[in-house]
Amino acid sequence: MYKVSVLLCCSVLLLSKSINSMAQSKNVKSVNQFWLGYMSSTKLSEHYSWWNDFHYVPEGFFVARTGITHHFTSFNLTGGYAFLLLPQSQLNPILTRREHRPWGQVVFSFPLQHSYSLVQRIRYDARFKQDVVNNELLDEYTFTNRIRFLTAIRKMIGSSGSRQWQPYVVVADEVLLNFGESVVSTFDQNRIQLSFGLQGKNIQYQVGYMSRFVQTTPTSYTHNHTVLFWITHKLTFKGHHSQHEIKDVTPGD
Repeated sequence: MYKVSVLLCCSVLLLSKSINSMAQSKNVKSVNQFWLGYMSSTKLSEHYSWWNDFHYVPEGFFVARTGITHHFTSFNLTGGYAFLLLPQSQLNPILTRREHRPWGQVVFSFPLQHSYSLVQRIRYDARFKQDVVNNELLDEYTFTNRIRFLTAIRKMIGSSGSRQWQPYVVVADEVLLNFGESVVSTFDQNRIQLSFGLQGKNIQYQVGYMSRFVQTTPTSYTHNHTVLFWITHKLTFKGHHSQHEIKDVTPGD
């Protein structure tokens, strides 16, 4: 496990260095952000749960996402729909541009030694974004594909014992790539996250920092320095005992 932790930390450092090098050679704007998120997973039956999450970043995005998860022995499979409000343009950051997004993902979770766990997620976004011409919103939409690769390591701190709350730390990296006929640039963004949290019986609170490096035009980038506060809630319908684990540590937009 020590080797895995060192490998991940080295990968994050190398990626951060490459981003800094890119920032020095490209047109990059730095922005400070605050990200508020609420996520819930409601157990429906032994193998199914209902996922919902909501995110708000002022002048960044608003997301309302829902989906149905099938829990397999070694992985979870989720599919659903998301509605987003995005900035109208770079000159007008008001969240009025609509996006409709069918999505799907597979999440693998591996318990490791010494209270560590590894999460790997692959998510697909089918993005229908409202067109903007001369800073004016149109009724037409443009379709693009996006694939996302997330790797996260979570470390529980101390022994749970009879404590009501257990602290933990998460280090994560997610790469988001565009593909398809209408794509101008394959690279969409990269997210590096370090956060700390408290795990309760059915709820967890997480606060941290995310470096979100986004390509906005073929020659321009935005480096978002983001403070995040997320709440994740595990629910169950009456008559079902909730034993499913929430594994999506980095939901994102």
